[in-house]
Amino acid sequence: MGTAIVLGATAASAQDISTTQVAPSTTTSTGASVTDTSGPTDHSVVVGHLGLRYFGSADVAALGFNNGMIVRGGSRSIHTVGMRYWLNGSLGIEAGLGIGFSSGSTTVTSQTGGMQTQTQSDQPNFFGIGLQVGLPIMVAEAKHLAIHVDPYLFFRYGTSGITTGSGDSTRDNSLNAIQFGLGANAVAELQFGFLGLPQLGLQAQFGFGLSYANESTTSVQLRNNDTETGSQSGFGIGTTIGPNYGLAEIISGSLSAVWYFGGTPGR
Repeated sequence: MGTAIVLGATAASAQDISTTQVAPSTTTSTGASVTDTSGPTDHSVVVGHLGLRYFGSADVAALGFNNGMIVRGGSRSIHTVGMRYWLNGSLGIEAGLGIGFSSGSTTVTSQTGGMQTQTQSDQPNFFGIGLQVGLPIMVAEAKHLAIHVDPYLFFRYGTSGITTGSGDSTRDNSLNAIQFGLGANAVAELQFGFLGLPQLGLQAQFGFGLSYANESTTSVQLRNNDTETGSQSGFGIGTTIGPNYGLAEIISGSLSAVWYFGGTPGR
């Protein structure tokens, strides 16, 4: 009888253990952590979406004017904004358009005894346009980081002019500048999927390129149509940042942002 009681208790205990159920885990991976590597990469969820990208700024030669004298060696900036589209996980296309415009005048007030005089002078007007196209090629990608090489080609044109003098000494002065270039950048693109924003990317880039620049000046005396002309051109090879490598130059030359349109991808 004692043996039967012991065996019965043992069987009941075994039955309790075998029928115990563990509640399923309700924890899911959302990708909301820098260290989370589950699920799709941030890059994969923006393939097939248009992205708005800031390409940066570039200086184009322009006329300067100081104390009534024309100054060569001046420049104006063109800021380029465009679109990127990843055709698939490995290859994309991008293109940007930049426009620059400036015009103005300077007024100098002089006080001599009780007499006040004002002298006003115009500043050279400027108009510039630029076009840049690229072909991003994916090299490697992680959960929130994409590494790609971006070959590019650009063209920029700028024109500036000012009228100086008066009467018989009035002159029309103008400068036209052209730039061509090609090269490639190595790009590290951090996407903010760990914050729930894989559509937002911050890029750091560095590369090398070839460039050609030409500028020509013309000065025409209106009284007798006497014309003076000059031109200079140059060819260069170098990095896409520089030549001084100051903090502002590094930021403007290497850092940029991209935003991919579309609904928040499912994680």
